[in-house]
Order: sequence, then structure tokens, then C-alpha cells
Amino acid sequence: MSKWLSAEAILFSLGYFFVAAIADEVYDESIERYSSSTVGLLKLLKLEQQFVENLLTHQPNEENETIQAYLFSIDYKKNLSPEDRLDYVSNPLSAFSLVRRTHEDLPKWHKRFREKMEVANTSVLDELVSKVPDSQDFLESALGIQRIERTYDLRVDDLANGRLQNKQYSIQFTFRDRLAMGNLMFEQRDFLAAAKWYRMATKLDPDENNEILTPILGDPTGYLKSQCIKALFVYGTFFFMISNSFKPLIITISASVFAGDSQSNDEALGKVEEKIANINKEVIDELMTKLKTPDNDIVLEKQLYETKRSPTDFEKGCRGQFRPRTRLTCSYNFTTTPFLRLAPLKMEEISRNPYIVMYHDVLYDSEIEALKGQSDGFRNGFADTKNGSMIRDIVARHVWWSEESPIRERINQRIVDMTGLNISRTDKIQIANYGLGTYFKPHFDYTSDGYVTPEASTLGDRLVTILYYASDVPQGGATVFPELNISIFPRKGSAIWWFNLYNNGTTDTRSKHSVCPVIKGDRWTLTMWIHLFPQMFIAPCFV
Repeated sequence: MSKWLSAEAILFSLGYFFVAAIADEVYDESIERYSSSTVGLLKLLKLEQQFVENLLTHQPNEENETIQAYLFSIDYKKNLSPEDRLDYVSNPLSAFSLVRRTHEDLPKWHKRFREKMEVANTSVLDELVSKVPDSQDFLESALGIQRIERTYDLRVDDLANGRLQNKQYSIQFTFRDRLAMGNLMFEQRDFLAAAKWYRMATKLDPDENNEILTPILGDPTGYLKSQCIKALFVYGTFFFMISNSFKPLIITISASVFAGDSQSNDEALGKVEEKIANINKEVIDELMTKLKTPDNDIVLEKQLYETKRSPTDFEKGCRGQFRPRTRLTCSYNFTTTPFLRLAPLKMEEISRNPYIVMYHDVLYDSEIEALKGQSDGFRNGFADTKNGSMIRDIVARHVWWSEESPIRERINQRIVDMTGLNISRTDKIQIANYGLGTYFKPHFDYTSDGYVTPEASTLGDRLVTILYYASDVPQGGATVFPELNISIFPRKGSAIWWFNLYNNGTTDTRSKHSVCPVIKGDRWTLTMWIHLFPQMFIAPCFV
């Protein structure tokens, strides 16, 4: 490989090689990944603020211009209100940018200033940089962006420019954000996604203060061009809209890459890298210049987006594409318990068969603040059981609320009022907070597929699921029943419940459900499961 490419490839690929290598080590899955919850992202935003404030306080005088140039390039804002901070991390574009900056940029700033600052002044920076997101966290933030894109059928072009569904946001991905997405997709061997992100990166020039920042952050422009061409060749797109002078070169590379009946992406990539290593930098530059002309870019865009796959039922539900059910009613429930004669609850039918209902105004702001106060005990929540060295995706950060309190007692009583079933006052309630593109794949709440529900041997299987929504979610975050073509979008203070079992205790497969990734917002939920055996005399078997 030519020297100009090797040096840049080493410099800008090291972080991504670590992503691939991390699975070979014993990864501690108990580590908090900032991207897995908005609570974590708020912590990360605070970490970045502390880092910047420490730099500004102890910076050498000659570095002031450099720091200010960087803060300008990332549109850094200080003294944000709590509401503005939450709004910032609840946007997937700013959330990913935050993870990328703290993972990639802060260690570089730390290295630069550790050499120039007195040792006594670096201790805080040393501690802060030890807490930045690791490579797995960085990868999962990128996969979260990709999950949002694919679940909601968004275009990379729109995402990069700040458009989420039909809403335009003021924040856009920077040059380095787009490059990072391309690199991470490339390392995952998703060459189509990589090509889309690299194409969007080439549409932006590096930072306005690039000459000032390059000595610290590096110059990835040459690396971007070679990676973009590799991704396009391996995916199979290219290049006959380019002028005739390049066609012999393109034909040579294509013939080499696609020789033979079948080959893996890795084999194709190896052939592309071998050919491109022998191409001069000037040729690469000219090829990319031709590729970026308006006419050629239109052709390339069409090729990258010409393949569309059919959405799954889960994806249709997330997009709100199910037909509404008819002949359902909204009413006041006066009858489940005697107390409701005095204070009936607002009930909305979602489905009569199987029975799914939503209750409105059954969780109050004071109660929501109390449950959010439990977040100090958060831990990672996984959808899958541990399988060897596989690193599992985090669904959300969660905690089991078991402490007795007047608020828990009121919530428990409201569950009894809604369901008419028997629950123990010591039953745990799960509090969960979702993050950047996190989701819960379609699953059952009862024992199935090797999963045994907790306390199933003593209390029986999970008869009923009660799910409280503790926040509004402006975009995304629905609960979907793909077998029933039902989507329920979060409404703060409401709760839904449904049966997982038939009257005779057998499992109802129609209760399969899932959680869609949040596009924009902060999703909090409160969940309790009611078990079968304690209902022996309240809801006897009718079979």
C-alpha cells in the first residue's frame, strides 16, 4: 500500500480496529454504556462540560485560539438549562455527535495538553478521559442511528442533514460525524451503508478552522476518499457515469473484484484494497472530483437507494402503518373495585380479543419524579441470554423498585383498580429508560424459547403485563403487537395492560410485543407482571 494511504489509514482506523477486536476479549457487560439511556447521555454531556471547563481554566495562553476554534466547530453551548440538556441528548443526531466527540476527540485533546500543562493541573483531565465511552459504546451508538434509519425507512441523506421523518431539526451531522458513521459501517462490512455515509461526508468540507484543528484531530480527507471508493466497489456500485479516461482503470478493478462465481465481502475487499494501493493519490483525488459533479452524484444516489426491502410487521407498526381498529370504545371504569364508584378511571379499548386496554391519567408527575429518582441504581438490561463471548445489545437501563413507600403503594393499588387482580405489596416494579436507537425485539413475557420467567416455579407464569408510560415521546418509541397489527404510542401518565395467558393458563402467542426505537424523545416506562397462581380464587380457570 502506498505510504500516503498507510499513514492515514493507521491514524484514522485504529479506533475502529478496537471495535472489531473487543469481542475477542472478555468484555465486562456490566459497564454502563452511555448511549443506552438518556440518563447516561446526560452524564456524558456533563463529563464533556467538565472537561472543557478544565481546559479553559488551565490552558496555556498560546492554546486559547485552538480551543475556541474547536468549541466553535462543534457548536458548543454552556450553561444550558436542564430542559435544554435533556432536549439535546434526546435528539439522536446530537447524541451520536456527543458520543463521537468524547470517544474520539477528548483523548486527543488530553494528549496534547498533558504535554503542556503542569502535572498538578492534569489530574482532573486524566480522571475524566478515563471515563469516556469505550469502543463498544461508540459502535452501539452508530448501530442505534442505523436502527432508526432502517426501522423508520429514513434516508441517510436526510439524517445527515438533520431531517427526521417529516421534521427538520437545526442540528446536522458534522464532517467528522459522517465519516465516523461510514467507518463504523465499513468495519461492520455493511458497505452499502458505508458508501451512503461516505458520500454525505464528501459533501462537506472539513471544519472552517481545519488548519488550526488538524494538528490535534488529524486530517481524514485522503482516507475518506480511498474508503469511499472501496465501499462503492465492494458493494458493486460504480462507475460508468465517470468520463472515458477512467473507464480502463474501473474495468480493471471491477474485473479483478468480481472474478469468480461467488466470494465473501472480505475477499472482495481484499482485492479492492490490493488494486487501490497501487493507485496514485492524484488519481484518487481526480476520481472523487468527477464522482462529486452534480450529474454523476444524481446517478450515484439513484444506485445507492434503488434497492428497497419490504418492511416487517414490526417496522410497519413502528411507522404507524397499521389500520386503526373499529368499534372500540372509551369509557369510565366504575366497576373493577368498589373504590372506582367514587373515582372512576378513564379506560380506552385497544383490542377486545385479545383483551388490551389503555388507562389514562393513572400516573402523576410527583410519582414520575420519584421513580426517576431510582435511576442511581440503574444497570444494563438485555433481551438475550449470555452466549459465550458475544456482546449483547442493551435494551435499556433499568432498576427493580422494591423499596416500600407511599408512592409505590398508590401505584400498586391503581394496578389492582385497573385489573381487579391480586398482587403482592412487595412485588417489584421495573423502571426503564431507553437510549439512542435502543429497542426491544419482538418477544413474549411468558416462559418461552428457553427463557424462564422469574418466580415461575412459585408464583406461576406471567398472566398479565402492566406497562406505564412515564413520559411523552414526540417521535417513535411505540409498543407494537406485530401479530395483532396494533401500535400503541406512549402518552405520559397512561398505562396499558394485557393478558399473556388464556384462562386455562396456556400461552397466548398473540401477546408477542416489541418496543420501537425512539427517534426523538426520552422514553421512561414502569412495568409490573402479575403472576398466575395468586389469582387462583379471584380469576379461576374456566376450562
